[in-house]
Amino acid sequence: MRMKGKIAVWFYLILIGGNAAVIYGFFDEELTRGDVAGLLFTLFLLDMICLPMVIRNYVEIEDGKLTLVLGFGRDSMKIEDITEVYGTHNPIAAGALSLDRVVIRGKRQEMMISVCDKERLFHELKLRNPAILIKNSH
Repeated sequence: MRMKGKIAVWFYLILIGGNAAVIYGFFDEELTRGDVAGLLFTLFLLDMICLPMVIRNYVEIEDGKLTLVLGFGRDSMKIEDITEVYGTHNPIAAGALSLDRVVIRGKRQEMMISVCDKERLFHELKLRNPAILIKNSH
């Protein structure tokens, strides 16, 4: 089962605004070859980091395992190892493109993600491991 990751408007604004700012730089009449190379590199780097995160942003529950995919990154945890899940708005953590996040704590690791349907994720995890503690969002 695959669940779509949540992407906040602010992330799209960063992506679009960054691209627009770099493209706007190309209209400067006093550009040197070095400036053009720098702008092209910036555009390439921004899109190589951000676009894969928009395209590959999901959670998968399969074969007793929860797998998080974000861009080129992939992390997984056995569902039997999950001890608690809860919603948070912690802006410090990475691995989520929205501030509406879910913390997944396991016996040896912790992950943070954003999904479009948190309640469905909680329900599916609880079905597979009734020992999971689902805490209220804070």
